[in-house]
Amino acid sequence: MHFLSRRLVIAGLCAAALGLTGCQTYTSQTAERDAAVRTGNFVFAAAQADKDAEKNKDGKDGIVYRLEQGAILRSAALANIADNTAKPATQLDQTATNQALQAGNPVSPRIAYLTRSIAAFNAAEERINDYEQKAKISVGNEAGAIMTNQANLPYKGRAYDKVMLNTYKALNYLQLGDSDAARVELNRALQRQRDAVDANAQRIEESKRLVEEARSNGVKDEQGRNAGSYDVDKARSNPRTAAALATVDADLDSTIQAQACGDYVNPFAVFLDGLVFTVQGTDASDLERGRKSFERVAAMSPDNPYLLADLAAAEALAQGRSPALAVTPEPAPSAPTAPATEEPVVIIPAVLATTGVASAAPVAAPVATPAGDLVYVIFETGTAPFRDEIRIDIPVILVTDGLSYIGAAFPKIKTVPDYAPALTVTAGTESYPTALIASIDSVVAQDFKNEWPTILTKTLISTATKAITQAIIQKQLNDQGGMAGLIGGLAMGALNASTNIADTRTWRSLPKQFQYARLPAPADGQLTLTAAGNTQVVAVEPGRVNVVYVKSTGASTPLLVSQFTLRK
Repeated sequence: MHFLSRRLVIAGLCAAALGLTGCQTYTSQTAERDAAVRTGNFVFAAAQADKDAEKNKDGKDGIVYRLEQGAILRSAALANIADNTAKPATQLDQTATNQALQAGNPVSPRIAYLTRSIAAFNAAEERINDYEQKAKISVGNEAGAIMTNQANLPYKGRAYDKVMLNTYKALNYLQLGDSDAARVELNRALQRQRDAVDANAQRIEESKRLVEEARSNGVKDEQGRNAGSYDVDKARSNPRTAAALATVDADLDSTIQAQACGDYVNPFAVFLDGLVFTVQGTDASDLERGRKSFERVAAMSPDNPYLLADLAAAEALAQGRSPALAVTPEPAPSAPTAPATEEPVVIIPAVLATTGVASAAPVAAPVATPAGDLVYVIFETGTAPFRDEIRIDIPVILVTDGLSYIGAAFPKIKTVPDYAPALTVTAGTESYPTALIASIDSVVAQDFKNEWPTILTKTLISTATKAITQAIIQKQLNDQGGMAGLIGGLAMGALNASTNIADTRTWRSLPKQFQYARLPAPADGQLTLTAAGNTQVVAVEPGRVNVVYVKSTGASTPLLVSQFTLRK
């Protein structure tokens, strides 16, 4: 058999082997774990996230698996489930603050999960920083992905990944009582939002360069063989291709409309920055930063009455007037009433980060809080969009048939409709429905839209290069006669099928939305939380400013409730 034919047979066998795993997208590979997250099964989800992160720790997808691990372990902390991997505090990468608080006592599940969550995020951040540092030194051409797909490149973290990574770390540190570490993470989150703008500008220039090179110098396969010129702009404007691409753009625009905000701005990160620097501010600079952050996020959600109250309080503090921390809007009229449920109302005792496992027994006499104290109820609801695969026909000029079309695999954003749309907080006779801070749907969709031109360009060039190269080789084999053409066609067809998949890697365990309510602490120390028929009663810990953190992954899943104190 001809040498080239033997190579193609081997390539076909390899492609067939790859087809068992290589043809699976990230979305399909993580479907079972994602389903566990959405249904609130964090025992399974945490165990699977640990397994995935360990298996992929040195691989090209190490960052995304660490991000998933960090978020899922954080959710497990909110659920306060048993942690069979818990170790002594000194082995958990605890902060000095919490090591002192523990003083040799057993580590609670909540602390174990929070600190392991931080460790997972640290591992992801270390690799992200390494990639960023290397990018400053040299610019890679990523040529190796041309004959495969973008999913074969290392996952380096998207802009919103990096911002949420540091935001979640800040929340973890706040729950662990380490305000200084939380401030460091908020500073990093702010810087990452600034850096993303520059990174996008560089990505746009790279995309333009690739388009021009393909048109002027031709496209090349992984062995450097020139397959001829390819006009990306003409391919994009082809009526058949353009009509399909228009559906992707329309879906993105409709998702972004959920909340308009600037490029690479995460409103929740900005909100948390405003809250921490306003409530825990130590000087005029801190208070001014808190005011500016509340001003920014209020502009993104102008209909949120709680943000207007927070902005008014922050302005008063920044101007040296009365702290006005208790300024709060009137309860919203006609708050939606949750459907009746036959499930008993569960009273959840408050659990500090430094205590052991919460008792399952109801709290008989909640601790009353002094008048003038303030409670923030932050509601994390639903799950973030994921990337699915869509096939779009693109035009290529083949040496055998002239103009032809070949199916190219592109990623597409899909939102998850199953979520609790709001949380109602009842204090005494007053009800406070939560209001939107951040639509993560919009944040993810906006980031994808910014990246889409580069994704489109690289996928067009990659798919066209493979098609043209395959056609050239196929013609050569056909000219040889005999079985060479048939064997070569089968082998190259298998190879093309195994590599023509979309890059659907994305951080799936993020929420769909962040919402919050701001209200005076109830005189009896109790809050009733209701979302989509699920109800819990929380005993509010004493403190001047408390945060009750509530998470719901689906409309029918139980509420996960935790709390921490911003000002005692």
